[in-house]
Amino acid sequence: MSASVAARISIACDHSPALSLLLAAAVAAPAGRRFVVHVTREMILHSRLQDILYFVDFAYSIAVLWLVLQRRISMRLRDIASRAVRWRFVVAMLYFVLLSLVTTAFEFPLSFYQGFVVPHQFDLTNQSFASWIGDFGKAIAVDIAIGAPIAALALLIIRHFRRWWIVLWLGSIPLIILGVVITPLIIDPLFNKFEPLKDPVLRRDLLDEAARAGIEGGRVYQVDRSKQTKTMNAYVTGLGPSKRIVLWDTLLAKLDHDEILGVMGHEMGHYVLHHLWKGIAFSVAVSFFSFFIAQIVYERGLARWGISDKGDPAALPWLLLIATVIGFLLSPVTNGFSRHIEHEADRFGLELTHLNEATASSFVKFAEDSKHDPNPPRFIEWWRYSHPATQRRIDFALTYRPWSVRAGFSRPMADRDRKRAKSIDSLANALLTLLARGCYRCNPS
Repeated sequence: MSASVAARISIACDHSPALSLLLAAAVAAPAGRRFVVHVTREMILHSRLQDILYFVDFAYSIAVLWLVLQRRISMRLRDIASRAVRWRFVVAMLYFVLLSLVTTAFEFPLSFYQGFVVPHQFDLTNQSFASWIGDFGKAIAVDIAIGAPIAALALLIIRHFRRWWIVLWLGSIPLIILGVVITPLIIDPLFNKFEPLKDPVLRRDLLDEAARAGIEGGRVYQVDRSKQTKTMNAYVTGLGPSKRIVLWDTLLAKLDHDEILGVMGHEMGHYVLHHLWKGIAFSVAVSFFSFFIAQIVYERGLARWGISDKGDPAALPWLLLIATVIGFLLSPVTNGFSRHIEHEADRFGLELTHLNEATASSFVKFAEDSKHDPNPPRFIEWWRYSHPATQRRIDFALTYRPWSVRAGFSRPMADRDRKRAKSIDSLANALLTLLARGCYRCNPS
């Protein structure tokens, strides 16, 4: 390198702490560790295809529900269920089973393309069709087993309460919590084998990391996801006795020791910052308004489909269509909240481990391994991404060093970020309190 070039780089680094850190990280990085995603044509094609399929899936789901209503398929299914059994509650359950089978049949071509063809097309899985269809069938069975009694109960409430949206909203709260608790214990093991982390050295270091984070008795599991995918992941799930951190075996095979510690620092951030509970609280708050809007639209549109009884099982596709549209329109809100807590977890992990380079390198591997565009269009990220764009996460990991004076950051900056996060949490808590008070004053009958 010439002296003039070196001088220009030195001047640039003096004026840009981020550039200084990036160059320093590149020099100090272990062999094979990279901080720039190698973006390929295949990666861009896969990402754009996933973006298109996201919107196509929504439109296709709406079209199927509309067809079931418009062609009076729903009424015929209701009549079949009514002839088979007499008790109204069981009629509704049987109707839900029939409706699920019909809509699954209509949607199967797209489900097959999304879930089987595309992953094989981009070499993201080695799963056989027999294995895939087995998982698909189990998922349908679980949805029916859980959804049938819930749908029948919902229709019963709709029939007997004038302000049924309040009753459904209140009833959804324990169901959400129950779902979070039982999913890791009952549902997930139907598809994969979960076992305590096997590597003794990694387990020891993770327990040390957890102790520094203030987590006592934390449970870390590995799962055999390699039978379904080549991609990597780790996540926090469960509440109380089912609370745990789960590492995919693909991640354990592809990341080095420090990269795994960096990823786990992020997951421990979800633990310590109570993101599961905050997510539940956020869902409860959003669903309050969703149920309110749903009742208005639902009752005004029943006549359009020739239905007079608001508790008629044949009206269920109309309710599902409304819920699908509301959920789709709320995607920027729910995903924005998700990106916020994911960024909080990124920051917590870096402050816990100080493994900036390893964390950034893991993000590079995540993007390349899943063939995921690190710089998606901002609209796409805003609408459908539950995590910040990978390149932004890499840049943050390499530059966020509040413990280092030479990096140009100071502890007050980190404190301001924490105060901002705390104010958001306080606002969410105040909103929930307000909703609870308003609900107490409401008369559901």
